[in-house]
Amino acid sequence: MKKSILFLLISFVFSFLFFSCKEEENTNEPEAPVCDQSCQDEHTAYGYIQIFWYIWNQNIAGQSVGNKDFTVAGPQGGTVHVTGSTAYSSSNGVNTLHLILQMTNCKGMGEKYNLTFSGVVTADGTFSLVHKAITHASPVLSYSGTVGKEDWVTDVSGNCSININETLTSTSGTICGREFAY
Repeated sequence: MKKSILFLLISFVFSFLFFSCKEEENTNEPEAPVCDQSCQDEHTAYGYIQIFWYIWNQNIAGQSVGNKDFTVAGPQGGTVHVTGSTAYSSSNGVNTLHLILQMTNCKGMGEKYNLTFSGVVTADGTFSLVHKAITHASPVLSYSGTVGKEDWVTDVSGNCSININETLTSTSGTICGREFAY
């Protein structure tokens, strides 16, 4: 009888240890960040703006002002046909631009985006070292790719109107009728 009680006691202890030592789920770990629609639109606008300034800095900045009509490669492929005009006032350091960008599979990528754009965008406005007021608008701009970084990446795509307003301190507007700002 002593053996059976000892056996039961040992079985009970082992069963208790086995079933009570299971690893618990950690409910305190933060969830992976999610990029909602507003976040996606902000990153899409950011990607477009980065591509625009790449085209400007590589092909327009430092060149003579006046009428423009040229086609260049996008940062990572595709083409951009640029027409319109630029001006510069040496008295106040203000650049003026009235450009039309015909983007054809124009691809760009950076830390927060990997996007391809196709469509016609007008870029109108002025900027200097202390001022920026530029509007980028398109009745129909196609875009596709991904936005996000490191621990989250989201697929995006659209074929709709855009309106992006840049100032020195902020960027805002609409993509597909949805408002964004950063």
